[in-house]
Amino acid sequence: MDNNDTDIRFLRDDPGKLLVRYQPVIRIIVKNLAYQGYLPKRDVNDLMQDVNRKLLERLPRIRDQYNYKSKFKTYFSVVVRNLCLEEFRKVRIVAEPQAEVYEQTSQESATDQLTIRQEYERLQRAFRLFGHERNALWITLRCFADLEVVAGDFLDFDLDPGEEKRNELATQVNDANQLQKREKMDALSSAFNQLERKPRTPDALRKWTSSRLDELLVLMNGKPPRSAYTIEILYILMEKAEYHENNE
Repeated sequence: MDNNDTDIRFLRDDPGKLLVRYQPVIRIIVKNLAYQGYLPKRDVNDLMQDVNRKLLERLPRIRDQYNYKSKFKTYFSVVVRNLCLEEFRKVRIVAEPQAEVYEQTSQESATDQLTIRQEYERLQRAFRLFGHERNALWITLRCFADLEVVAGDFLDFDLDPGEEKRNELATQVNDANQLQKREKMDALSSAFNQLERKPRTPDALRKWTSSRLDELLVLMNGKPPRSAYTIEILYILMEKAEYHENNE
């Protein structure tokens, strides 16, 4: 059974499970619209909760209106985007495109995914240039992007507290994903101080992070600039790359 068949089965028999399955897609759409200024300046997790609540109410209508002529993922992505604009911008939106308008060809999809993969690999090469600081920067960026970290991300620090403790630190940082940026910085500072010989306050970590992220953007954009990355676009790149990787 391919992914589209699974989507249709969940749509028919278990809409709640379908909504869980599509959380990465919904998050990408919400983040894109928020960073482009189309949604209110609110925490992305708060927006996600509102979107999920409204989608849960609309799933019976979505099931009735889906025409099975296009991939469900493409159809559902348009529905989510329109719902966000309709509910949060309170403006009139154009009618939903017909299947032939928004259905991408497999060649276009493959090209998009190849570009994302290549840019993600370039991002990973840029991180390697930070030497012994790369893991701290990687963990910090993932935390800001609301992406999970794993125990292996906590290797190559001054101290190695062992696998059990590294798992605890990963849980500590992942729990901070639902918090505001200042609280995330507190959690990161607490975690890093258990791995580094020289403790850093949250304020010192904040200054270090700002400086290193500026350097990362220079590496990604070039000097003179050849690209136009912002930190928010890097968040989206990471999320899209890992979503495609996990769904291949």
